[in-house]
Amino acid sequence: MTLANVESQKLAEYILQPWEESPYRLISWLEMLEFSARKFFWVGHALEQVRADCLIASMVVVDGDAVVDMSRRLDDKAKEKALKNLKAAEEEFTRLGLRISAETVREAINELSSESFGHNFQWLGDQVRAIQKLADKEMHGKAFFYVPAERAKYFPTVKNPHPFGEKVNDAFPSASYDSAEAGMCLALARGTACVFHLMRVLEIGLTVLGKEFGVSLEHTNWAPAIEQIESKIRDMHRELPWKTLPDCKKQQEDYAQAASHFGILKDAWRNYTMHVRGAYTEEQAERMFDNVKAFMQRLAEKLSE
Repeated sequence: MTLANVESQKLAEYILQPWEESPYRLISWLEMLEFSARKFFWVGHALEQVRADCLIASMVVVDGDAVVDMSRRLDDKAKEKALKNLKAAEEEFTRLGLRISAETVREAINELSSESFGHNFQWLGDQVRAIQKLADKEMHGKAFFYVPAERAKYFPTVKNPHPFGEKVNDAFPSASYDSAEAGMCLALARGTACVFHLMRVLEIGLTVLGKEFGVSLEHTNWAPAIEQIESKIRDMHRELPWKTLPDCKKQQEDYAQAASHFGILKDAWRNYTMHVRGAYTEEQAERMFDNVKAFMQRLAEKLSE
């Protein structure tokens, strides 16, 4: 194996495309063009140059007329020009992540470089056409989602990894995964999946609220847990240490509203989502997302894990 082949294999092994380096990051159309447009241009130019050189170099004069004779054997000059362009095509294919196409070009280069090589212009032209068709097929196999701008705002990014905000993440770190997944699902128009993750976020909030009043959700459903929490809240003004707090009444009102909100969400959304009866549109999921986000932000002002 030549040094050039070793370097090509290393290049193919380590170069990752933007969507491979960061598979869960949104990539803009502009970024994709900046990454690939120039490479596509040059690889196409290099391959077309080989075909054009084949036509020009294979011309012969017959009875005063120029005739293309593709059956003529490749000479050293034609081989040298073809190798230069094929090596450029191999490098660009590798950088584009079209590894099969790059390997096929490399095979053609190896054969063209062989001392026993004896092919004609027709062989080289056919090789280039086959490589172009293979590249087309390989590119068709790479599919991408389009996320509209109005939905992209829900997708977690490096700069804004927490769709519900830093305060919610700090107060309820165990909800970070589901809040991020809810944002992704909403951005990708998966309404029901979004609501499912939102319910898991709310369950973490309800668990923390229950813990504040000595109510566990570990072996019970939402309904009895909410009833117990609401009962404890109603008795706050009679129980220590609550009744000694100067703002006991205000806290009682805040906690009562939170528990009531959980009850509303249970009846309106959770019961249907968790029992495989609900299917939600993007619009419904978006309303639910905004509602849960606002609620968890308010909850984070009073409670934390």
